[in-house]
Amino acid sequence: MHPFISQEPVFYRAAAACLLAAGLFWQMNALNKTYSTRLSCPLAWHYDTARYVSLRPLPAAVPVVVTGQGWRLLRANLGMGLHPAELHPVPRPGTRYLSASTWQHSLQRALEGLQVDEWASDTLRLTFDRYATRRLPLALAAPDSGRAPAYTARFEPTSLTFRGPASVVARLPNPYPVAVPAGTGPGAARLAVRAPALVRPAAAQVRAELRPR
Repeated sequence: MHPFISQEPVFYRAAAACLLAAGLFWQMNALNKTYSTRLSCPLAWHYDTARYVSLRPLPAAVPVVVTGQGWRLLRANLGMGLHPAELHPVPRPGTRYLSASTWQHSLQRALEGLQVDEWASDTLRLTFDRYATRRLPLALAAPDSGRAPAYTARFEPTSLTFRGPASVVARLPNPYPVAVPAGTGPGAARLAVRAPALVRPAAAQVRAELRPR
């Protein structure tokens, strides 16, 4: 250690610069080699969202094992130059999956410059349904105890339109129940309209005139 003791500050700056340059040169040389790694390839879904709805969340990305040059893999891991795979499913009701020949070809185009060694799976699970609209009259929901509601109600409006997946909308009760919050007294009230997931009522609240039975 004797040669490194009592040196001028410029010596240490020069030594640090040499070490930094050597490390940078080694890193650049290493990135020119070929490696294999696991990437998450983003997906972009394109279908008629005005007529069809997905009953389960569509995957935003698919993991794949790829081989390529270190620079290309580094950029892909940093999210630079990695374009999403464009997928165009045919969203017919009853469709349960997207075949491998369809989505793997799109992924291979998105991963241009990289060789795909291993796919996450052979299929992508999908569940689509058509949108449907149904108009239902409103009624007071029975209390959790199962007894008759403590009030009668006059709603404004008297019915609402519900829009959502056809299979879900078809199972909505008729008349549609609207709950009265605990502690609500007789008179004018604004009641929230609760609907299942993916179903949208025409109004989030309705006015009601509550009268004791």
